[in-house]
Amino acid sequence: MAHNELNHPVEDGSDDADENSRIDGIVEQVRQDIAIGNADDATALLRQRLDNAGIGFTEAELERLTARVSEGA
Repeated sequence: MAHNELNHPVEDGSDDADENSRIDGIVEQVRQDIAIGNADDATALLRQRLDNAGIGFTEAELERLTARVSEGA
């Protein structure tokens, strides 16, 4: 893991969110990263963030989430 990479929530209480809220937050983070040019592959970034958060997903779910990132851009 890179020295500046986070593997846990930053804010107190962020572990309290239900899984859907956590997914919504990840989608929004990825959307913003794409918008400001910090990333160019939404699918790869979503896969990484969901894995880091310990959230299981299917390829079909990943495709739907990638579409959500694009819809909000």
